[in-house]
Amino acid sequence: MKLKYLLESFEFDDFFPSVVQMYPNARRHKQEFRHAYDLLVDMRPTPSNKNIRYTLIKDEVMGDSYFGANDQNFRSTWDVLLGKEVKKDKGVDLTEEEIVANCLINVIFLGKHPAEYEQSYLKLTRGR
Repeated sequence: MKLKYLLESFEFDDFFPSVVQMYPNARRHKQEFRHAYDLLVDMRPTPSNKNIRYTLIKDEVMGDSYFGANDQNFRSTWDVLLGKEVKKDKGVDLTEEEIVANCLINVIFLGKHPAEYEQSYLKLTRGR
């Protein structure tokens, strides 16, 4: 499913608790996260043949493994990210709610946001 449609399939308040679990500072910045969500669902996606793929990632330094998507999947403008297909490999034990929460966090912090999000982004990054 394209990221645009995945985001649209959830109400913000339904998946925000998962955002808070993944990024505890989110509780203080709910307004900035909601602003990003609102902009994303109102934005027109740019078609893309690329994917956001959730897989098992091994952290060589810590020796841990976790389910997630490579940061490189999110290094683009928000409109292009919305046009990417979100996929998960077999065995990835994440719900769609967890995936949409993780996508929102990564889009905000790794993607190139539009000018109208700059003030919210500055509040988020100053309050880390």
